[in-house]
Amino acid sequence: MLSEEALIVLAAFGACALLVLGILELVWPTRPKHPARDRAPVVPRAARPHRQSALTRHARERTRPYARRQPDPVAPLAPSVEPVPLADAPLEPVAESPADVVAGSPLEPVAASPAPVAANVPLEPVAQLPTAIVAPPPRELVAASPAAAEPAKDEPVVEVCFALYQERRHAEVIERAAAALTAGPAGRPLTSPQETAALWSVVALARQALGEDAEARVALENAIAVAPDGDRPTYQRQLASLAESVAQGLLAEAERQAGPASEERLATIRSAVAWLERGMVAAPADAALAELAASAQARLWPAWERTVMALAQRQEFRTARRLLREALADPGFPAGRTETFNELFSGTFSGEIGQLTAQAIRSMQEARESDALASLQRAETLLDTLNAQTLQPSRREEVDRRLWWGYNKLGARRVEAAEYETALEPLFHALGYDVGPARRQETVALLVRALDGVAEARALSIRELADAGDREAALVQCDKLWALLRSAADMGLTHAELTASLARVQRLFESLGRKT
Repeated sequence: MLSEEALIVLAAFGACALLVLGILELVWPTRPKHPARDRAPVVPRAARPHRQSALTRHARERTRPYARRQPDPVAPLAPSVEPVPLADAPLEPVAESPADVVAGSPLEPVAASPAPVAANVPLEPVAQLPTAIVAPPPRELVAASPAAAEPAKDEPVVEVCFALYQERRHAEVIERAAAALTAGPAGRPLTSPQETAALWSVVALARQALGEDAEARVALENAIAVAPDGDRPTYQRQLASLAESVAQGLLAEAERQAGPASEERLATIRSAVAWLERGMVAAPADAALAELAASAQARLWPAWERTVMALAQRQEFRTARRLLREALADPGFPAGRTETFNELFSGTFSGEIGQLTAQAIRSMQEARESDALASLQRAETLLDTLNAQTLQPSRREEVDRRLWWGYNKLGARRVEAAEYETALEPLFHALGYDVGPARRQETVALLVRALDGVAEARALSIRELADAGDREAALVQCDKLWALLRSAADMGLTHAELTASLARVQRLFESLGRKT
């Protein structure tokens, strides 16, 4: 007998074998989980014995049905003819020809040929189908055929141009219409307002097909101007439709443009608004057009504001001011945005003045003092063009401080370099700004030093002229120096601040034998 250990080993081998079989059954099952169902046999559909002719379909659409003749009896099949079962005889489709279409002319009966049928299928009497008389082809087909490419000479010019438009010969439409509108087809200009308006309308269609929307609008406006009162609404609706189509395209293009604050996007929206305004003039009662115009207006002013702000950030202040002036002058400008746009307008001035003063500082740091003075003078000229309402008091004070700082800094650099003559101009400019007593006193101190230096330097040249015997020239220079000091006094410098310079000039006059 087997021992207990051997039984345990055999049981373990058996369990392993079962486990392996279970894994194999999962990986490669002996039977599919979802056995395929047996499909039901396909029952062949009975073929239709015949198709309904175009004549029957056409007659069904008429309010008064076509009159049919009584069917003639069908002759029996000959004994030699073997019937063909329907299941084995495939039916060939019956081609519909243009002859199946009836153009309203009298119909003549045609006997129908009996088709072979199955023996076990009873025959039904077949009506004799009337023969359709082929109607002449429509004008569009005649115009498209090579033989009818050129219209007749006696055909009205409006119909000629419209036929050319349908053939997509748009350039020829414009050429023929221009000739007809100027001299007429027979050398005489058109005299019928109705025909002239219709011709302008066809020209508008051709222009629109060529992508010349502005020219199409002009043509429609001409049609509206010359059309009789009864025809004018037709061309007004055509103009409104053109405006709506173009505006929708422009608004979609604005949405596709990348920069929400770009000038191109703003220009596109403004063009769409202009188109819609013209369309509303032509069709003021068009609700869809009015809704689209309101939507375009709602997009316009936020885009305008974002564009101006982006231009100011790029320091393109003149372009920003131009756009702001155009916005504030627009009749449709919303009153609720006036304060915001005025603030942006004043911000462009203070921003540009700050830009010019920064340029002046860089020029002074690079020892280009003439460029610095030119930048400050441009900023001062820009400030002089503003009225009191353009800049708010806080912004005006800020601008004044910037200009004072620039002029005062330039004057101080020149005084430190002992360039007293050239220091006078920027210091006099700095003295003209109301920047508070402390800053003003700083400028006055620099100006007094510059005037003392100028008086001392000119006194030497005046004495040289006097020593050379040219007393008159010396007196002229004394007068100029005295006038300079008087102008400083007029600018606000006190007699005490100018004491040294005035005393020097008085001594010069006394040496020349003249009293002041």
